[in-house]
Formats: sequence, C-alpha cells, structure tokens
Amino acid sequence: TIWFMVILLRRMHRSNNYWFLSFSVMLSSICGCLGFVLPNNNELDQDLPRFGLGTAALGRPGYINLDRDETVGTSNVRSVEYMRELTESMMDYVFELNKNGEMPLWFDCARSYGKSEEFVGDFLRKRGIKPKDVYVSSKWGYEYVADWNVALADGEPHEVKDHSIGMFLKQVEETVARLGEYVRLYQIHSATFESGVLTNADVLDALARCRRERGWRIGLSVSGPNQDAVIRAALAVETADGARLFDSVQCTFNLLEQKAGPALLEAHRAGVDVIVKEGLANGRALRSLTLAAVCAREPALRELG
Repeated sequence: TIWFMVILLRRMHRSNNYWFLSFSVMLSSICGCLGFVLPNNNELDQDLPRFGLGTAALGRPGYINLDRDETVGTSNVRSVEYMRELTESMMDYVFELNKNGEMPLWFDCARSYGKSEEFVGDFLRKRGIKPKDVYVSSKWGYEYVADWNVALADGEPHEVKDHSIGMFLKQVEETVARLGEYVRLYQIHSATFESGVLTNADVLDALARCRRERGWRIGLSVSGPNQDAVIRAALAVETADGARLFDSVQCTFNLLEQKAGPALLEAHRAGVDVIVKEGLANGRALRSLTLAAVCAREPALRELG
C-alpha cells in the first residue's frame, strides 16, 4: 500500500497545487502512514523520502494518540526495553517492506520523544545500516521530563519547551551522541511567535553554523492555530550572507486541519521541503464516518485500506 502511494505521489507532486496536498493527506490518512513529504523541485533533494515513520509514540511510554492501550500495550508493560523492542520491530517491518530498495527510508525523532534517538541510532548501528542508506531527522527545543512515567500529578508536564541558545547547544550535543552520523535534518521543535525563536539572533546564528559545520539541513516544525503565519515568517529568515535559513517545514495537516495548506504551498514554491505531521490527526481521522463512507463507496480505496 505504501509503495503504491509513493509511485502515485511521485507522479502527482509536480502539479504544485492545493488539491494535490489535500488528496495526498487523504491517502495518508486512509493507509495509515505517519507522515509524508512534498519535496521541492531542486535536483539535490530528489533523494528525500516521500514517507516517514515518526517515533513520538514509540520513544516514550505516554503519548496522545488514541487507543494506545490496544495498539501499544497497557502502561504497566511499557518499560524501556518493551518500547525499544516495539520500535525495533516497527523499523524491521519497514526495512522488510523496502527490501528491494524501492524507496529511501526516513525516521523522524526528537529530543522530547523520550528515547527515540537512542532507539533509532542503536537499531541502525546494530543492523549495519550505512548513513547514506537512510534519512534521519530530529528536533530540539523540548526536554522530556516525565522520567518514563505515564501518569503524572495534575499540572505536571511530560515535556518542557525551551528555545533558548543554551537549550540548543545542550540538545544538539545530545543528538550527536545518540544519532550522530545518521542525522540529515535538524529542526526547531514547534516554533511559535511566543517562544521568540525566529527572532533570537543567537539561536539563528547557531543554526546556520550547525548547517555549515555539520552539513545538516535545518528546518522547523510548527503547531497551534498560527501555523500558517509562523511558516510565512520562517520563510523570511535569512543567514548573514542573505541565504534562506530554513530548508524544510514540518506542519500539522490532515482531513480535520487544513488551514496551513496555502502557506505550505508557498513554502514548497519557495524551494522549502514540506513535511506533513499528524496526517491521521493522532487517530481521530480513522474515526471519521465521512472517510469510512468514502472508502466504502470507492473500490480502489477499499483495496488501499
């Protein structure tokens, strides 16, 4: 199913319009992919994977996706080793699907996804996967503070947001220690106007230096009701030599949330890679009666499901 979608999207993505983006999200919601990419048209980016496996729900015991007990196991069994084994089984499955090398494989991590960077990095090294044969991205800006607990006291957060230069310098070294040679893309996690990250000169300079010295692409993820405005603001951020800083944007876009669509297409046309997250709306899209009715009416979609 995933490979059919890849072929279809490769044929369609040059259409460069909002209908394509909406249709792609519909397919990703039906088929259960965790993310997809609308790459820009630069020759250097033609190896960018079209679909990826996000690790937010795999790298830590507690997450916001629906029916977690049924799909992952009850909270009392989600030990570190249990979640490591689950992550590795998912990654093994993805590699098995791609045993003919039909599509570059992409795994998306974050410092706040518990032990996702550790799980992914250890798996790739144990399997002898070469960095050139996989695309790995991660994010900085949130710190996981739940200490592998699912139930916390009222008001206690699982993660704490911090877009300061100190947090960046700390977390980039943590990412290097766990994923190091595999990282291709490093992203600000949930950039907002309130965090001030897009106007913090020290952070922006450090990101530009990271790209220059480490060879990583630099991106940002966005969330909240102002995703579109943040995307447009990010497109205007430049390095000291006048080049655009951000190579990619990762944005919530699904059947239930499409406000950012026009801004995402503006980013795509400007040469920025677009990464869709929460394509299933954390499971809510799969409960859509309208979507179920569409699938029931269309033989091709029934086969895809």
